[in-house]
Amino acid sequence: MSKKEEIYKGAMELFVEKGLSASVNELIERIGIAKGTLYHHISGKDQLIIDIYKQLMFEIEEKCVNKYVGGGDARESTKVIFGEIIKWFISNPTKFYYISIFESSPFIKIHFGIVEDTLEGPRKNIMQKVNMGIMKAYSTDMIAFFDFAFTRAIANYFLSLPKPLKSFLEGFDQAFDMYWKGVAAEQANL
Repeated sequence: MSKKEEIYKGAMELFVEKGLSASVNELIERIGIAKGTLYHHISGKDQLIIDIYKQLMFEIEEKCVNKYVGGGDARESTKVIFGEIIKWFISNPTKFYYISIFESSPFIKIHFGIVEDTLEGPRKNIMQKVNMGIMKAYSTDMIAFFDFAFTRAIANYFLSLPKPLKSFLEGFDQAFDMYWKGVAAEQANL
């Protein structure tokens, strides 16, 4: 693991444990490096917080979305992608909790707004489905946030159960059906 990866991992764990207000000194103590070494690899705490989020979102896109985007039935394709995302969350709870903390942080929303580049892939995917008449022509960003809310809520639900992955395998079909009936165009809902 590179020093930068070690910093990101330590920071992610610290922020999940103590919140985004954890100090740089706590991070230095946790990782066991000098302050100068830390600042050689990062430009500042706020940027580190954003960079970790972006790294995780692009990891999800690479491992769970890009790999499965393609032809075939839109409902099934969406179900597979969402299933992969939720399984990734369940298999990587610290990463999932970091994403949840970041996305619900008032500080982030006030000072940085939306991390635009993490929405490019979801927007493109949604617009394809809207243009094909598969999804309702609602605001693309509204659908993206609804999608994010769905995957996070369902991951939280399954992570709250004694056997999260087993529960996911048994209950995801029902959860996805609830989602799909909310976003699908009327003819795709049948």
